[in-house]
Amino acid sequence: MDAFEGGCYVYGVVPSTAALPDGLRGVGDSPGTVRLVRHGGLAAAVSDVSQDRPLGSRHDLLAHQRVLDTLMTASTVLPMRFGVVLGDAEAVTSDLLEPHHYRFVDALAEFSGYTQFTVRGRYEQDMVLREVLAEDPETQRLQEVVRELLPDSGYYDRIRLGELVFHALQRTREADGEVAVDTLAPYAASIRLREPAGDDGAVDAAVLVGHEHRDGFERAVEHLGARWAGRIRLRMLGPLPPYDFVELEED
Repeated sequence: MDAFEGGCYVYGVVPSTAALPDGLRGVGDSPGTVRLVRHGGLAAAVSDVSQDRPLGSRHDLLAHQRVLDTLMTASTVLPMRFGVVLGDAEAVTSDLLEPHHYRFVDALAEFSGYTQFTVRGRYEQDMVLREVLAEDPETQRLQEVVRELLPDSGYYDRIRLGELVFHALQRTREADGEVAVDTLAPYAASIRLREPAGDDGAVDAAVLVGHEHRDGFERAVEHLGARWAGRIRLRMLGPLPPYDFVELEED
């Protein structure tokens, strides 16, 4: 990230009636106290940042998330992407809150009563490989051929085997993603599937859940984890601000 000249770091937008806990600190090596810049029924949560160094460290990212998590416990919050810095409090009003007033008001109403959960799963690789081989006779046959070859021979057979396994895993991921959506959809206002990270990534879903459906949603995640036990290691993150469902830009 490029260096900046300092100013107001913006975390998100909340109703002007929101309150902050005393002493909440923001990003940076010498983090400033988070405060609210209010205008017309809206408020932006900000803190002062200096030009000592560019933002972008893990510490900064965790501070950004911590502030948003704190805001979320008391109010609906529209999270800004990480790294948004405006010149000063006046710029926060003139460049952010004023021009996007109605958009923010509508979004706060839309997301009131909702939080995000993230459901991620990773394959038990030995188990899923056996599954892939059992479902595809050609892949199983080619693996047996490659197993009998010397380490420095059968180059093209090995390449072909890798391609077959890769495409089979892609089909398996798609099918497992559909299972996750079908299981969680009755309790979700919206679901966004993302490409799982890593070779063993199985599913990565951002789920928007209304407060009244939270218990049912958590039971559905438990059911999914039990169904996939020994095959996919499942974990749930949240509740979180609706990171994947709203994007606020400074321009």
